[in-house]
Amino acid sequence: MKRIIAAALAAVCLAAALTACRKDNDEPGLEMYATTGKATQVFTDPQPTEVTTTPGLPQLTTEPNALNVNASWMDNFILSYSFSENGVYSFLTERRCAGIYSVTDTATGISTYFLQNGKNIDQYVLDPTTKKGTHSVVQDTLLANLSTGFMKIAYLDPSFTLNPNVKAQEEDQVAGRKAKKFTQSSYTEAGLLTAYAFVWVDEEYGFASKCQVYNLSGAINTSWELQSLETGTMSAEAISFSTEGYEITET
Repeated sequence: MKRIIAAALAAVCLAAALTACRKDNDEPGLEMYATTGKATQVFTDPQPTEVTTTPGLPQLTTEPNALNVNASWMDNFILSYSFSENGVYSFLTERRCAGIYSVTDTATGISTYFLQNGKNIDQYVLDPTTKKGTHSVVQDTLLANLSTGFMKIAYLDPSFTLNPNVKAQEEDQVAGRKAKKFTQSSYTEAGLLTAYAFVWVDEEYGFASKCQVYNLSGAINTSWELQSLETGTMSAEAISFSTEGYEITET
C-alpha cells in the first residue's frame, strides 16, 4: 500500500535526521565552535510557535491522543547530552537563563557563550587549552527568540503521535526520567522503506530525550541521548565567564 510521510515526518528534528541529518544551506543559523554541526548550533528562527513558553503552562491540543508539549523548561535549564552523526560523537552541556546561554563540548572544553547586549548578542568562543578565543556580534537579535542546539533537535510537533508511521512501543526511562518509546518509519511514495528510528519521548515535557535513526543496512546515521536535566536553577552568575588571559580575535 502506498504510504507517504505526513507533514515532514511530523517532528522537525526527526524529519531532518531521516533525510540525511543535514541543515539546509539557506536555513538561518549561528555556527558554533564545536565538532558536530547540528547539535552545536543556535538557530535564529524563533522557538516553535506551536509551543507556549509561559512557565508552568503545557501546550494543550484539541486533537485526541496528540502529544502534549510543555515548553516551560526552555527558559532556564542546565542539561547534558550526547550527539552523534555519521560516526562523529560529541558530548555537550548547555546552560541557559534570561540573557545568557552557553554550550560546552566536554571533550575539548571549548565553550561558546551568547550574551544579550542591548538589541544585539555578543558571541564568544573560548578554548581553554590554547587560551584563544573569538568575539562576534549578532545584530538586532534577541536571545530569548533563539533555540539552542538541544531544543532544536529534540523538539517534537504535538501531532507526532498522530502520524500513522509512528507506533508506540513501551514505557522506559532516559536520564532517570520517565519516557515512552516509539518507532517511526520513512517511506518513498512507492511505499518502500528508506529509514526508521526509535524515539523516546520525555513524559513531562514532550521532547525527544533520546533518538536513534537507522539506515536500511542497520547502521545508526544520527542519534542523541539526554544524560541529565535540571530546570529553574540557573542564574547569570552561574553561567558567567571571563576573557581574562585569552587572546581574543574579532570576527
